[in-house]
Amino acid sequence: MSLRKILLYSGLFLPLLSAPAQALQVVASVKPLQLLSAALLDGISEPGLLVPTDASVHNYVLKPSDMRGLVAADLVIWVGPELELFLGKALQKTDARLLQLGTADAAVPAAESDHDHDHDHDHDHDDTAGHDDTAGHDDHEGHDEHADHDEHGDQGEESEHAHNHGEDAHLWMDPQLMLAGAQRLQHMLTEIAPEHGDRLAANYARFAASLQAQDDRLQQQLAPLADRGFFVFHDAYGHFVGHYGLKQLGYFTVDPSRPPGARHLSDIRRQLEANDAVCVFSEPQFRANVVNSVTQGTGVRHGELDPLARDFAPGPDAYVDYLSSLAKSFVDCLAEE
Repeated sequence: MSLRKILLYSGLFLPLLSAPAQALQVVASVKPLQLLSAALLDGISEPGLLVPTDASVHNYVLKPSDMRGLVAADLVIWVGPELELFLGKALQKTDARLLQLGTADAAVPAAESDHDHDHDHDHDHDDTAGHDDTAGHDDHEGHDEHADHDEHGDQGEESEHAHNHGEDAHLWMDPQLMLAGAQRLQHMLTEIAPEHGDRLAANYARFAASLQAQDDRLQQQLAPLADRGFFVFHDAYGHFVGHYGLKQLGYFTVDPSRPPGARHLSDIRRQLEANDAVCVFSEPQFRANVVNSVTQGTGVRHGELDPLARDFAPGPDAYVDYLSSLAKSFVDCLAEE
């Protein structure tokens, strides 16, 4: 008997029965993946969200209500254990289909990937399958911060803890990775609910056209900023930086729940005093005290970047609008006055 049926018969599943059944119940681990799901599910159902935008995905602890949502889902979309380490074992307890958009998997066309179509296979390899630790880094200009790990042991330890040996798991920062993910999502949702196949295909086509047009606009908008150096609060923007050719000089911390080391902050301060950076970005989810302290008296501008799209309600255009807001934050802080 499946866990879903056991919970149903035991009465633990009753809170879920009060809501009308949806044709497709999709749960996304983080907000940007919820926005992606919402674009494809427009007019069909509304995807749920697991990790709140005011929490850190690096150290999130599942609640009983989270587990009930996973059990009730038809599909769970997540990045993989390099980001949502807390999800590996929990996903073994649900009958939901799993779509893992890990960096190495994201470029695999849906028709060629059987990773998501064999539920048991996913469970047997939930900690290692489909992950190339070098994927998505070799072509990222502005990622000099990886060299910082050798000079700053405190940062190196954080990197292994939070990002599975340095792999950048924030793949929603690259529109082309998300476009490939959307294609895989459409393929899997159509398998689960073929009666919605036409609507899913139309939603994907609309999303792909809108995203590609926005990507082209942002390439032109951000190109003049290629030589304007900056620091970010935590190591979440490498895919965006690499895709648009921006000049990231480094970051304050790998895991935003851990304070950066004193030696690392001292090195950042020296670079700021040498006028290497135009801007330093903080994040709305975390206090900016450390950023204010390091930048005080340098004349460097202070901007804000949101890695989790906290102010965007799920909808057909939400992810594309989120990309636009990220670009605007860079323009506002980096453009010459």
